[in-house]
Amino acid sequence: MSLLETGRRRLETAATVAALMGGIALSATALFTFGAVIADAFGAPVLGDSEVVELVVGASIATFLPLCQIKNGHVAITMLTDPLPRVLRESADVMAAALMLVVAFLLTWRMGIGGLDAFERERATMFLRLPLWWGYLGAFMPCLLWVVAAAFVLLERLARLRGHRTIDPEGQP
Repeated sequence: MSLLETGRRRLETAATVAALMGGIALSATALFTFGAVIADAFGAPVLGDSEVVELVVGASIATFLPLCQIKNGHVAITMLTDPLPRVLRESADVMAAALMLVVAFLLTWRMGIGGLDAFERERATMFLRLPLWWGYLGAFMPCLLWVVAAAFVLLERLARLRGHRTIDPEGQP
């Protein structure tokens, strides 16, 4: 088994665990929201329910990005590249992977800066006074995994362009 195959397996496992955690958090948030709506209907509103939803949903969305990256699930417009020769198509894939790595890095970097700022300024939600940096941290950690996944996909695409055998996102050589 090659180093790329081992790396892909480990990244897929980590990305799947992150996505499952995000799915569980979103499901719990949906149940919490349902409960808050029912409580409000009976005259007992839940103070700060929207604050909790805001923090959890914002962080949960980031948990799906690494798996989407490693499974090649991002939107791609292949209408123009499909008719191209293999080497040009794979070159375009390398450029797209490089751009995605840049996007992942920039978003992760800014997420970290925003979280540090929220921590240093002790910013909190209005009603429950929940620290905002919790949400930033919850998104920052899976974003770091996203950067690793994006870098790995770029390395895989470069290896494919050079003619080395690699495993594609569907597991086919």
